[in-house]
Amino acid sequence: MLNKKYQKKLPLLSVINNELGGVIKWCTPSIHPMVPRVNSIYENDISISYHSLGNPSLNTGIFKEAHELAAKAYKAERTLFSVNGSTGSNFIVFRALKHQLGKVRMLAQRNVHKSVSVATEDYRINVTYLKPHYDQKLQIFVPNTLKEIVEGLKENPETNVVFFSNPTYEGLSLDLTKVISAVRKINSKIIIFVDEAWGAHFPFSDKLPVCAMEAGADICVQSIHKQGSGLQQTSMIHWQGSRIDEKFVMDSYKSLITTSPSFHLLASLDGSRYLMETMGEEIIGELIDVADYLKESLAKISAITVIYPSEIKKKYPQVGAVDSTKVLINVKKTGLAGYEIAKHLEAGYGVVVEKYEADNILFISTFKNSRFDVEETARYLKETIKDLSKGKRKTHKGFPDFPVKIIKKLPSYEVNGAKLFKVDLNKSVGLVCAEDVVPYPPGIPLIVKGEVIQKEHIEYLNALRNCKGLISVVMNDQNVGTILIVR
Repeated sequence: MLNKKYQKKLPLLSVINNELGGVIKWCTPSIHPMVPRVNSIYENDISISYHSLGNPSLNTGIFKEAHELAAKAYKAERTLFSVNGSTGSNFIVFRALKHQLGKVRMLAQRNVHKSVSVATEDYRINVTYLKPHYDQKLQIFVPNTLKEIVEGLKENPETNVVFFSNPTYEGLSLDLTKVISAVRKINSKIIIFVDEAWGAHFPFSDKLPVCAMEAGADICVQSIHKQGSGLQQTSMIHWQGSRIDEKFVMDSYKSLITTSPSFHLLASLDGSRYLMETMGEEIIGELIDVADYLKESLAKISAITVIYPSEIKKKYPQVGAVDSTKVLINVKKTGLAGYEIAKHLEAGYGVVVEKYEADNILFISTFKNSRFDVEETARYLKETIKDLSKGKRKTHKGFPDFPVKIIKKLPSYEVNGAKLFKVDLNKSVGLVCAEDVVPYPPGIPLIVKGEVIQKEHIEYLNALRNCKGLISVVMNDQNVGTILIVR
């Protein structure tokens, strides 16, 4: 325990050491108590100067051995460990694809992570986005249909990379095997790249959606720190087949991975692989049991609606499977906003959820959660609703509809170097946007650089101002009053 007089001088360290005990976390990272762990972190810290161990960026020594074991476990031919999350892994892969293919034309769904939009801009990759499906009631992105993907390829015959962020944040997965087969029939040379950040646990249970490697993707990245029992920042890159040229992947890996990687984080990946390989099916079964118990318990609370995977699949046939470790609830009938409830749960009861929106709250069943956590969370949720409802008129108005129409004027990378102007948001209709505008939630780009600003975009952004406390918008003007444009 730190002496109190030092705690103010060590704000981060003191909180990590002293204030996280007793918190009920329904959020990442999902780390199993039995995962093999690094001992004596400070005492055992080491660098690549210990030459006999090998070098991670050169894929030699113990690192090569660990990579080969991981490839086998995760159903890939080749695997590399990464220590900057899927963000760093995405940059590595996109750089490799650019160097291998030269001119890259990519078809993608709209639910991309910011690392994807930034990397494709930096590497001058021309991206065509499919018009997204967004369930306005559930406030979630829904995958595109197979027909839309096929039509997108036919309308863009020069496409040489197809990109999927699969599963979605809420766990919705395409029938990836079927989709990949359809893409191959159109053009067998197309490279299929999957950002499988939320699917690190998929290879180890037949109760979950099929993983990207098993479905036939060429290359994928996974965030092991999310639901794969790895420490924060840990990620893996997997690939297979002849479409990916290994020398370009290794060149990008050597170029972009830090020359001073944390051996502890790399070792965490080795431990995660061992745990999932030896116990994955069993512990994922337990994970799903806890999630099912949470659904059952929350469904008993008045005015709480649990969104079941079967309902989503019935409404959207293109959803091949849903990750049942995720629990989505709708709180609209309470008259309270999801963010009000989530913040009260955290501040008042130490219950941390993965994500909240105007009407929804998303819980992730983690390897640390128990039936006791479920019972406490249900009890605290009841008390929270009761506390927040006292003397309050239920005037929560919900959330504006998310605009889905896309008008692309030029590739995002062509915006760079052009003359940029800042204009009043309300006077920007019809102008070409010079910045990515991404509201969180839902975390899907509203406007991408090079796209035309529409009246619906402005109405949506103006409406967000009435949702105080709910939303953060990633754009240059955090007050959402002006926007960058290019002429």
